[in-house]
Amino acid sequence: MSRRVAIVTGANRGIGLAIVRNLCKNFSGDVILTSRMTSKGKQALQILQKEGLNPIFHELDITQSASIWMLREYIEERYGGVDILVNNAAVSFDKGEKVPIFRKAQLCFENDFFGTLNVIKLFSPLLRPHARVVIMTNGYIGISSALTGDAKARFNVESMSLYDLEVLANEYLKAVKYGTYQKFGWPESPSQCAKLLLVAMAKILSKTMEKDQRRNLLINACCPGWTRSGGSREYLDDDGTAVGGVVLQEPDTAASDVVWLATIPSGTATPCGNLVRHKKVVKAST
Repeated sequence: MSRRVAIVTGANRGIGLAIVRNLCKNFSGDVILTSRMTSKGKQALQILQKEGLNPIFHELDITQSASIWMLREYIEERYGGVDILVNNAAVSFDKGEKVPIFRKAQLCFENDFFGTLNVIKLFSPLLRPHARVVIMTNGYIGISSALTGDAKARFNVESMSLYDLEVLANEYLKAVKYGTYQKFGWPESPSQCAKLLLVAMAKILSKTMEKDQRRNLLINACCPGWTRSGGSREYLDDDGTAVGGVVLQEPDTAASDVVWLATIPSGTATPCGNLVRHKKVVKAST
C-alpha cells in the first residue's frame, strides 16, 4: 500500500506552518508543505527541520491551474492518492489598507474561492477512502445572515449545486465592478463574501460525495478562531485584539483544532459538510 500523505496549501507561515508542524508530529505519513513562493517555502521547511521535523516542500500557486496540475502529478506519481487536504492558502490585507474594492474582490476570489475550488476539483479524484478535506475560513464573518435582498434569496445552500455557487461568485464580482453589489444585498467586505462562500462550498461538496463509491469522505469548513496570523490583520482593533475585544490565540493552538478535524478516525461519519470551530459544529447562518 502506498504511503499516506497530507497536503497543506499556503503553509509557509502562520496557521498553515503550524498545521504542518502539528501534522508532522501526529500524522502517520508524509506531510507536504506548499507555498506560492519557493524561497519562503524553503525557509519554512528549514524552520521545521531545525525542530527535528521532516515535511516535504512543493511549490503551489492555487491561482494557477498549471501549478495545481504539477502538484497533482507529483502526488499521483509518488503516492497514488491523498489522505488529507487542508486548504489554507488565502490572501490577507492590513486593516485600512488602501486597495480599490474591485481589486480586493478580485484578489479574494481568485485566491480564497476559485483557487480553493480548483485545488479540490483537481485533487478530488485522488482522495482515498476515509480521506479528510478541510476548507479554512472565518466563521465569525462568513455567515449567510450578512446577506440581504437578492443575494440572500439566491443563497440557498440546501438546493444549490457547485455550478450555482460559481455563478453566484461571478455575479458578485460583476456587481462589484459596476458598483451595484450593495444594491443586490452583498456586504461591504470582499473578504467576508469569499469566506461565506467557502462555508457553502464545504456543504455543497459534502453532498456531492454522499453517493461516492469511496467510503467515508469527510469535507468540512474550519474556523480556527481569532489567531495571531496574517488572516486576522484586517479585523484587529487598535489594541491588537480582534473584533469584540477577543485576545488572539497563537497559531500552534489554532492548528491543534484544525488537525483534529483533518485526522478524524476512519469510519467516523460526522462532522461532514459543517462549519467547525474548536472541535464543535457551529451554525453558519447567524
